[in-house]
Amino acid sequence: MVTRRRFLKGSLAAGAVALLPWVPRVAEAATLRIRPSWSTFCASEMFPVYIEAIRTMQANLNSADPASWSYWVDVHKNFCPHRTAYFLAWHRGFLFRLEAQLRKVAGNSNLTLPYWDYYTNPVMPVEFTDPASPLYVLNRRNTDVTAALALDAFADSVVNFQSGLVNAFESTLESLPHNPVHNIIGGAMGSVTVSPRDPIFWLHHANVDRLWAAWVSAGNGRTMPPKSDTYWKGSFVYGAALPTMARTWAFDTLGLGYQYEDGSMPVALPAPPPPAPVSAVTMQAFSSTLPQALVMTLGSGQPLALDERSVTIKVPLDAAGRSTVRSLLLRQPAKGAPPAVNSSLRVVLDGVRLTPLGKEGGFFHKLYINLPTTPGLSQPESRYLLGTLGPFEITSMLNHERLHGGKMHADNDPVQLSFPITDALREIWPEQLEVLTISFVRMDNGTPRKGRVITVQELRVDASDPAAMPAM
Repeated sequence: MVTRRRFLKGSLAAGAVALLPWVPRVAEAATLRIRPSWSTFCASEMFPVYIEAIRTMQANLNSADPASWSYWVDVHKNFCPHRTAYFLAWHRGFLFRLEAQLRKVAGNSNLTLPYWDYYTNPVMPVEFTDPASPLYVLNRRNTDVTAALALDAFADSVVNFQSGLVNAFESTLESLPHNPVHNIIGGAMGSVTVSPRDPIFWLHHANVDRLWAAWVSAGNGRTMPPKSDTYWKGSFVYGAALPTMARTWAFDTLGLGYQYEDGSMPVALPAPPPPAPVSAVTMQAFSSTLPQALVMTLGSGQPLALDERSVTIKVPLDAAGRSTVRSLLLRQPAKGAPPAVNSSLRVVLDGVRLTPLGKEGGFFHKLYINLPTTPGLSQPESRYLLGTLGPFEITSMLNHERLHGGKMHADNDPVQLSFPITDALREIWPEQLEVLTISFVRMDNGTPRKGRVITVQELRVDASDPAAMPAM
């Protein structure tokens, strides 16, 4: 860990590398800047420089100019990959380009982006809640992101990197905590198309980038595709006013000339504030009939409305359905095949929409399959967790279809979301297959506004033959 004293002394030159716990692995880094934690950054001479640079960029109304704040909002809307490969690498380049622009606007080559380590302090820094500051934006729903945090991405079993592989860090980190932090804060942060408008976006993504670097450094079987791999061929785009960036530039932070004040993965979650939400690590006596939960049987075409309550959906299986599910679960996964080939069972949500209240954010739902009903059980939640659902996931899908499917969506158009369940069912192997239960567990700050936030036209379980699916 780089100490606060070392950072405050401004040890930015290559000669300071000897003071750090590791040295650059690549030759591109002529100097090594330190991206500090927010608390360190606020105590440094760079803090007022940063504030004025942001204020200047926000005052620039030319969205075609990289010196304007809106330029970066548009770049994220038009080029960012979510729910797909390069989510982490593209955003690393995005931060790197913005950081360079901040230095240019400030006229100070020592300025770096800080990060918000919400695993240490889950409450948004107070400087972002001052209405007189350029760090403040209207309509945030929450400033405490405790309910958004999880340790799933840092488990020893998560050894692969890129989306599309089993036990993949990139997709696991995107699902938790990346998306839920966006959802819990809400406001602009809850929508993929405008989230960079909120200055907390940049601290959030700097922390996501830091967690990626920490995962790589942790070793213990964790594997990145080597720089020579075809995965790194090609380039990233950051708007018409800036040159493209070779993907290899984002291979690690040291090649870009920076590292983080703290290079370690989180090992514990912050204590939840009262009233305590459901544990993000284990479940004690966690039932599919949660207190104040709705228990429903969803028929074909029957709509579902999600509000401030948790909901369990029962999906009955007839004799043919039970036979199909057992057959697919007993089939051996194809060795080395991407998960999509082996994930033959999926929960599909069709016609998903946000309500006006839902667009404000401040919440998300965790989706589980077959939560146990026996009191006293204690199992990792990852055994049952399928993913998360909130404003950011829905707007991400809308934007993904616009960018990659050529579909021009309005903000209230419906989308389809699917969640693979094959691996989870193989892991828990339910004794009874007459009914599958899908639980939507509401996560928020403990004092939610009441009302519908998400509507789903139809929930169904799809089964497909993996042998008939195309290889990816």
